[in-house]
Amino acid sequence: MQRDDSIAEDWLTTRLASSLGYAGAAFIPLLFAVAVIDADFLPVARRLTAIYGAVILAFLGGIQWGLALKSRIPRIRLRRLVASVMPSLWSVAALTTSINLSCLVLSVGFAGLLVYEYLERGDDVYPLWYLPLRLRLTAFITVGLAGSLLV
Repeated sequence: MQRDDSIAEDWLTTRLASSLGYAGAAFIPLLFAVAVIDADFLPVARRLTAIYGAVILAFLGGIQWGLALKSRIPRIRLRRLVASVMPSLWSVAALTTSINLSCLVLSVGFAGLLVYEYLERGDDVYPLWYLPLRLRLTAFITVGLAGSLLV
């Protein structure tokens, strides 16, 4: 049975992770809100959306790196290490294309990493809140990236 302070800590961690995740994801609609106010800002907003999406995708790869370092099973550690560098490479490749293609490629990268994380969930390395939050934030980010294609 969990102690009360452990339950409170889990709740706090969950709330903080969720709040920080949504605050970070809110950057994309904020960019487009500014572009609605000032149409001259639209090209900058679109480019910043792609760059920010690439940074977030690379950050998610860092999570896999950290999980790999904790793994005691060499096969899983190696698999996670490889998976950890893919988002950064994917992001750089995406940013070398046109803005429309960048946003599309980044969306595929977010979805691909999420699928990988769901496939690896049997390792029990993720806290219970992690994958549901990742699913919601991935949806939010990919909608934002797709939205940049429509403006």
